[in-house]
Amino acid sequence: MKKTMCTLILMTLSFSSFAATEIRTSEMANMKEKIGEISVDVEDGTLDEAIAQLSKKADEKGANYYHITSAGMEGMGADVRATAEIYK
Repeated sequence: MKKTMCTLILMTLSFSSFAATEIRTSEMANMKEKIGEISVDVEDGTLDEAIAQLSKKADEKGANYYHITSAGMEGMGADVRATAEIYK
């Protein structure tokens, strides 16, 4: 049982160390290699869900960091759109 718990903890730690990290505008000067832009549309979603999807998409593209360039609801609907630049 201890071995299983240790394995799960190590897997969680190693997975989180590879996740893309959101960066703020003040940290942009340190970014050297922009590798693209991403966007997500979340139907009947929340801003938190959109940001989580941006992070996931950045991971899938091999990015280490992402900077949110826009996020919000379009019109009077409940759909959320977010965009970000991704960096190595």
